[in-house]
Amino acid sequence: MSREQSAIIKGIAILLMLIYHLNNIPGINGLDNEFYNTLSTASHPITFFLIVSGYGLYYLYRQGRITWKYLFRRTLKLYLAFWLVLLFFVVGLASWLYPGRFSISWDKLFVNLIGWRWDYCIFTWFLLPYILMTFSAKWCFRIIDYLGNVVSLLVAMFIYLFTSFLISRYFDSWLQWHYEVYHVILWAQTLLGMTMGAVMARLVLAGKSIIWKKLYGRDYLIMLLLVLSFVLRGQIHISVLNSFHAALVVWLVLHMSFKGIPKKVLIELGDKSMIMWLSQGFLGAVLFSEYYLLLRWPLLIWVVWVIVCYSFSCLLKPVVNGITRVMKLS
Repeated sequence: MSREQSAIIKGIAILLMLIYHLNNIPGINGLDNEFYNTLSTASHPITFFLIVSGYGLYYLYRQGRITWKYLFRRTLKLYLAFWLVLLFFVVGLASWLYPGRFSISWDKLFVNLIGWRWDYCIFTWFLLPYILMTFSAKWCFRIIDYLGNVVSLLVAMFIYLFTSFLISRYFDSWLQWHYEVYHVILWAQTLLGMTMGAVMARLVLAGKSIIWKKLYGRDYLIMLLLVLSFVLRGQIHISVLNSFHAALVVWLVLHMSFKGIPKKVLIELGDKSMIMWLSQGFLGAVLFSEYYLLLRWPLLIWVVWVIVCYSFSCLLKPVVNGITRVMKLS
């Protein structure tokens, strides 16, 4: 998986994320139908990012580049983008346009800035588990190397099923009041996607191609298989299938020959996907939902939401890059 391919996959993932979160815009009509329910169920986006991250991190691990210095730099860059987004919307824009919308106290601001809680925007719940996954990657990869591909996937799947059971059974009664345990459980759920990415990297490093030559470049057949995967996943409501569906989608996308404008658009979206992910909740459901409802049609709302999130990321990313260069994090 090249950088270009990983950017394309992240570009697809951020588009799916906005589809998945479309029903979080309060008051939106036209989503109560079989088509959207199927599409949104099959568009669970987090796993796509986990697979790409697992693949890339495993390469760095084999090169001996996952050091404490690298991990702190990577984490600080992510936090920096998140802090700028949070301060811009919560402390800045909302305080001016929507006074009293957010309760801004030092203790609440602090726990949200570190990702411990997500009072201001529920869509940022994934930040801390993702950081924990990054810091634990080196040791997880050692276990994967010891257990091998098949056993590692089975163990990760068992962990995912067990933690899903804990969330479904105890979230309302206990977990939502004990974030120290809940974040560990959410971290454990990232392991399946990360393991799938690592296994793909292990196969490539072992000299085994993950590209099936007979399928490569046959874009119409690949599109048909992608549609079939989305339909099947959308009709079978078992959460553990998220990772297997995402892995199949990633594998199929690697066989496609992207060209021209679609390629440029997906790479550009993938390059901006981190800031789009961090800001999409504020730019949609949290602050400006009433304006999106004026557009009436869900497809139009989704297109405008994508454009707005991308435009904001174009404004913020140069700021993030400039600060990271000054701090020598890049």
